This record gives sequence, C-alpha cells and structure tokens, in this order.
Amino acid sequence: MRVTHIIAALGITLSACAQAGIVDFGVANGYSGFFFGNVNAASDVEGRLAVGGNLTSGFDIGYRNPYGTTAPSLVVQGNVSLTGPWGKVGSVYNGPKTNIDTNTSIGPSSIDLSTLNKGNLVYGGSLAAVEWQYGQAVKNASFLDFAAAKTQLSGLSSFLSGQAQLGSWTSSGGGLVLTGDGKSDVQVFNLGNTALQNISLKNVKAGANIIINSTLSDVVFSGDFGGNLAGSKDPLALHRDRIIYNLSNAKSVNVSTFLNGSVLAVNADVVGSGHLEGTLIANSLSAGANGKLELGYEPYKGSALPVPEPETYALMGLGLVGLVMRRRK
Repeated sequence: MRVTHIIAALGITLSACAQAGIVDFGVANGYSGFFFGNVNAASDVEGRLAVGGNLTSGFDIGYRNPYGTTAPSLVVQGNVSLTGPWGKVGSVYNGPKTNIDTNTSIGPSSIDLSTLNKGNLVYGGSLAAVEWQYGQAVKNASFLDFAAAKTQLSGLSSFLSGQAQLGSWTSSGGGLVLTGDGKSDVQVFNLGNTALQNISLKNVKAGANIIINSTLSDVVFSGDFGGNLAGSKDPLALHRDRIIYNLSNAKSVNVSTFLNGSVLAVNADVVGSGHLEGTLIANSLSAGANGKLELGYEPYKGSALPVPEPETYALMGLGLVGLVMRRRK
C-alpha cells in the first residue's frame, strides 16, 4: 500500500473519531502541575501536583484545593523528599475544613493554614517526610499512567498546533496585541517564533476559549500578561481558566512574571520566579537563577473544539509513523 493511501485511510479514521466535544487535559485535569520527570523546587503549589519522576524538595501543596475534594493532593511515581537544607519542609494540604470558596483571591496570604485539611499523597519509591506534613500516604507506583498521559497530551499539543488561526495579532509597544472577532467561542492565535512578552487581549467574547500556539524552542514569559488579582477585569485575567499557551516545540520555559493561563509544554524543562495561574504541563520543574516558580489554582475548563478521542491523539503522534515503517519493511 502506498503512503498516500495510508494517509487517506488514516484521514478517514480521524474524521470518524472526531467528536463535537471539548479539548481537555485528560488525567491532568484538575492539577496545578503535571510533570513527566522530576520536580526539584517550587515556591509552592496551590492545587494538586503530579510528578512522574522524583520530588526532591519540600514546599506547601494543595492549600487552595476546593472544599470537599477527595483526590490525593500529591502523586509521585518515584521518590518523595519533603525536605530542605535544614530539615523537613512543606506540608501537603487538601483545601479548607469549612465550605468556603478558595478561589476568591490569589496567593497564600489570605489563607490561614491552620484552617486547612491535611492532604493525602501517593508515591512509588521512598518517602522522606514526617506525619505532620501530610494526612495519609499510600505506596502505589501505578496510580497514574504517566507514559500514557504523555502520549495523549503530546497528541493534543500537535492537534492544537495544527489549528487554523481565528483572530489576528500585531506587535505593538514592545509586546503583542491579540484581537479576536468578538463572537467566536474559540479563538486561535498562531504566533510562530515571536517572543512571548507583554501580551494583551482585545475583542474576545466572554467565556470564549483561547489557544495561543508558539513554535519557540526556548520560551521566556516576561512582562505583562494580565491582572494578578482574582477580581481583575483585564481580559486575559477574565479568561485565565480558558487559555492554553501551547508550546509544541519547547525544550525550555522560563516564567518570570505573573502568567494568566495554562501552559502545555510536554517536553520542556521549566524554571522561573513568577506565578502561573493555571495548569502547567511539562517535563520538569526546577529553581531558576532568580527564585522558584509558584503554581496557582485555576484548573483549565476546556475548549469547545471538535476533537479526536484521546486514543486518536496517540495515532496522530505515533501510529502513522509506525504504520509507514511496517509497510516499508
């Protein structure tokens, strides 16, 4: 069979699998951070954290989880070390003991940590922590299938990067102005290898989902990316739970500012001294030259795009290559 026939057959399969559903992060839904490798440092993580490698240092996790959450706040496939240079550091929490909205403000200053539940953790290797740092600990290295998640999320990133632009953008005053059409439920902005600094948003309808595609391999988020308060009326801040910065080619990411929106950078090693108010999906997280990144609590709510089923993402990323190789043999 010729390669063109294989592609045609695959196209039929993709068409059949495409559903009028939503783009979401699969098993990474609801996490502030989801990493396939190690997490070596963070300022803190306001929501849940998943680590496919080892967690090598301690910091506070899960204190802004919503009331009544039952899922573990921390899942690590490898070893867990909630420690610092001078001993045990950080606690795993699971939101408030009383029914309050933990997302009415941003950052730790407004939360009394004594009013929080201790959170549970799941780990696969060794555990270096003491009982006051968590609720319960369960050893289960297969709690999350990180390999399958990476395949799915890599396919999602490829799918999003192939979407046609719906909107426009211009360079202005040392930054970028993204302008929507004022009516579409999804706006797609393809920025190519343009630097990601001082981004502002215009003419996007309330509740719309925003996909921002970048082809940069080394990404630095710097400057102004919208308001940094929960009640901010800035357009980027108003859409922070519906924004994806899709960094399909990124190998390194530096978040040096307050960033509204989620970042999908499956293969990137991340550093930074800023704050990301969304979900960060990447390979690893470490301390940067100027400090440690803080991950806020703002789960991505999904985009109303016709999308393939999750298993089709893997076919998009891997199946065609394998099929062609088998045919060549």
